[in-house]
Amino acid sequence: MRRREAGRTSATFAVLGDPVSHSLSPVIHNAAFRAAGRRAVYVARRVGPERCGPMLRSLALGGGGGNVTVPHKETVLPFLDRRTGAVTATGACNTFWAKDGVVWGDNTDVEGFRRTWTGVVTGLEGPLKVLLLGAGGAARAVILALLGEPGVSRILLWNRTAERALGLVRHFGDDHLSHAVEYRGTAPDVLVNATSAGLDGVGMALDPEMLAAPPLRVVDLVYGKRPTPLCRYAAGIAVPAVDGRGMLLAQAEASYARWFGEPPPAGAMARALEYEGEVPVTERRP
Repeated sequence: MRRREAGRTSATFAVLGDPVSHSLSPVIHNAAFRAAGRRAVYVARRVGPERCGPMLRSLALGGGGGNVTVPHKETVLPFLDRRTGAVTATGACNTFWAKDGVVWGDNTDVEGFRRTWTGVVTGLEGPLKVLLLGAGGAARAVILALLGEPGVSRILLWNRTAERALGLVRHFGDDHLSHAVEYRGTAPDVLVNATSAGLDGVGMALDPEMLAAPPLRVVDLVYGKRPTPLCRYAAGIAVPAVDGRGMLLAQAEASYARWFGEPPPAGAMARALEYEGEVPVTERRP
């Protein structure tokens, strides 16, 4: 999709999801576009499931592209003409573009989480047991990334809806991954939140006091202008924790490379993310 801006034709890229008003993707991608001198703009579009797939194709075939976020990463698969191995393995897509009239989908969340994980587990000795909360598109990327980590001995998957978690366990079919009927009483080395709990700055996906022992590390894929509730809990017990900004940055850099065939200008996205003073460009449509 292309649009006119100050007499110039600009390619439109977008993050598609609901909610998206909190997203920092427009901030970091627009910073990279400016640094590279690209005629492109990145916006956030709040869309429902019935409009997400058609909008994805319209953007891609119009010369742009973008990202998919909660809750559409799984539902957009039928709208892709080609899928990378990461999409096939996870059953989820978070990045899209078109080449020669063919709409492609990738899952750069996998690469993003791998980079986050490397920093998180520094100083820990394996084998590590991970408690993963959630069974959506983000959880799928986390699982694929963790199944490739030799230091991870066990992944316990818990979700409020047990059937979704069981379906994900069956999808991957790996002995390292199992369904946690109940998180209470578990003692994970690393706790990973892949749910949207915490976006409101208040809630958590679990009551951490119900764990048998505190985790040694916490990874919350949610982020906001302030530390998330889960990260605040970790700080209160002196446990190292990271929110979703690192993964956001890593997957964004990978997405840019898919769209343009080269990495973004060095440091452009990171500086924009650190500054955070820029307000995301958001388009809300009914």
